[in-house]
Amino acid sequence: MAEARNTVQAGILWMILSTAFLAGGNSLVRLIATELHPFQISFLTNLIMLVFVWPQLRGDAALPDLREKRKLYGLMTAIGCISNLTWFYALAHVPLAKATALTFAAPIIVTALAGVLLGETVSRSRWAAVLVGFVGVMVISRPGFVALDGGTVALMISTLSMASGYLISKRLTQIERMSRIVAVTTLIPVVTGLTPAVLYWRTPSLDMMLFLVAMAVAMFVGRLTLFLALRNAPASTVMPFDFARLPFVALFAWLAYREIPDRWVLVGAAIVMGATLFIFQEEQRKRRQLAA
Repeated sequence: MAEARNTVQAGILWMILSTAFLAGGNSLVRLIATELHPFQISFLTNLIMLVFVWPQLRGDAALPDLREKRKLYGLMTAIGCISNLTWFYALAHVPLAKATALTFAAPIIVTALAGVLLGETVSRSRWAAVLVGFVGVMVISRPGFVALDGGTVALMISTLSMASGYLISKRLTQIERMSRIVAVTTLIPVVTGLTPAVLYWRTPSLDMMLFLVAMAVAMFVGRLTLFLALRNAPASTVMPFDFARLPFVALFAWLAYREIPDRWVLVGAAIVMGATLFIFQEEQRKRRQLAA
């Protein structure tokens, strides 16, 4: 029992560490965007991460043979392209805390899409949580009260794309090896982001290349520690700690850009967090019932 508890605690610590690295990496986008277009930042960052990952996985990265795998990878390519490009564009144009807070809606969108598209049973209480989470998103974005600029629209598209990608990944993990999924999903934003990057290409300075490498390393370590968290503890236990990204991002945004999140972002984030935590607790309760 004590050993299991220590493993769960290790998973939580890995998750918190992951949020810190991911927040740090995302915070650098605004700085790099003063010289490079967000599409170029996206391409170069993923290309650097591919250098870290691909040598270890190249033997496992062959294209899938089965029709369903091809279909899923095709969908993931399209959705990943949209998600990646809109996310980097949003980071360059939207306050970091607001961008981070809106991404917390992804698990709520996953719940809604799983019920509508996959035919999964979603209880009334979980649908209520989805509606509450939607209210939180509206509080953060405030359409009709604040003009929906291009960055906010891109952020909403990115969040919806992230949620769709989670559903595809969920299905892929049932029929595909994890190493192959990691390899291909690392390659996708490099291939799909090449053309947009070339269209806006500008040779980065040495300083910006160093910042790009630092950002890629931070994001790579963030993904690695996320996998360690999920290996040590159930997803339903560690994923709520993803909310630690918000205080980390707020701290980095204040230190680097003197950005302070407004009260509507904080109120909306609290609503979305509450709805998401309720969904995770419902998931844990269902698993305990099945185990019993």
